[in-house]
Amino acid sequence: MDCFSLIPCSSDQPHESDILLTQTLKRWAETEVMAKRLENREDLDLLIKPALHKLFVDLEMQKMIFPEQYGGVGLNKPEVAQTLALSLEQIGRADTGIGYLYAATFALCSSFAMDYNLNDELCKLLSPLFCDSGKSAVGSLVLPSYASEIKTGPQILFQGRTYPAAAKQLDDRLIIKGSNLQPLNAGCDAEIFGIFCLLEGSNEPALVVIPANTPGLSRGEPQTRTGLAASLNCKLTLDQVAVPETCLISRGETSWQQLLSWFYLGVAAVTVGSLFAAFEILREWGENRVIKGKNSLLKDNPLTASVMAEVSQELLLDRLLLHQLAGIIASRSLEEPARAKKTSVAALSVVSQVTHSAEKAINQTMELMGSAGYATEWNLERYWRDIKTMQLHLGSWELNKMDLARFFYRSANL
Repeated sequence: MDCFSLIPCSSDQPHESDILLTQTLKRWAETEVMAKRLENREDLDLLIKPALHKLFVDLEMQKMIFPEQYGGVGLNKPEVAQTLALSLEQIGRADTGIGYLYAATFALCSSFAMDYNLNDELCKLLSPLFCDSGKSAVGSLVLPSYASEIKTGPQILFQGRTYPAAAKQLDDRLIIKGSNLQPLNAGCDAEIFGIFCLLEGSNEPALVVIPANTPGLSRGEPQTRTGLAASLNCKLTLDQVAVPETCLISRGETSWQQLLSWFYLGVAAVTVGSLFAAFEILREWGENRVIKGKNSLLKDNPLTASVMAEVSQELLLDRLLLHQLAGIIASRSLEEPARAKKTSVAALSVVSQVTHSAEKAINQTMELMGSAGYATEWNLERYWRDIKTMQLHLGSWELNKMDLARFFYRSANL
């Protein structure tokens, strides 16, 4: 029985189009990635780039959110949240890193292509990259980061975070500068960057989209990485980068909450997909390993069965949480500032719970498999590395808890 049919989700019966899409993505996962994994490991040129091109371009996933009038698929209403969750489960099952790239790209594009944020000028400007170029197009996020110490002055954003860059308006252009910027993903390969800036004369976050070929934007050396092999990253420098005023796509805390909600939903879905893959590895291991001296399968021993049950329980609960969040976002909860705040808090809580839960479940699986658990032939250690790396990109959990405290307990001085 297919593992996805064993683990229910809390959403309504999927639309027929969603079922067809997930079947297509499942075939992509098994033929383009999983069948070639043992031979090609995490090779960027032999495995990841061809699979990414097939997914983004041939299967048109990078067109999903762009309106039809600009050559896209036109799934740019909040109801796409459930489609996104189901799709990224399949993509994450194949490769966490590819799923992470798609989650970040979708979140960035949602800030100007989603119907409640539709920016026709920017869609027209960027749609050739995503809909007509014939090559995979990835979006990269540069988010505010927590200050290492308490400071005063314009560097402070809100809630203790600092701006990565500064922007000022000059006629019909924006001039942006910043150094040592650390993208969350794909600094080396992205076609567009979404950067939160301090806008001159304002103390609110301002999201600016900058095409990668803009003069003044330079990339540093590729960084050594331990996980998310599909996301080749580097630091950025913005030296008086000039972009049209239309590239300033949003201001204020609500836009920040909207983008993060989509990003957290995507990361949670990728994590659940990765946990599905770990579950399949464990299920195969339990059915084919005999306990020495007892002549019984691993899965039939009460002690190991107890641990295996805990792993499946983590997966079940994580999937229920994921699709509950997708349902909240699909209900158009991000359009109003008050509801957007509640939704972003829910999204942060869900993604934190899901990633920590998946880490625990894969740890238990690795212990059951012994040395095979961290051997590259079994791929389990790769899912563990990738999920741990995504956790780091979400920021310190202790600091993220301050966001929750501010919301639930009105802790204004945190």
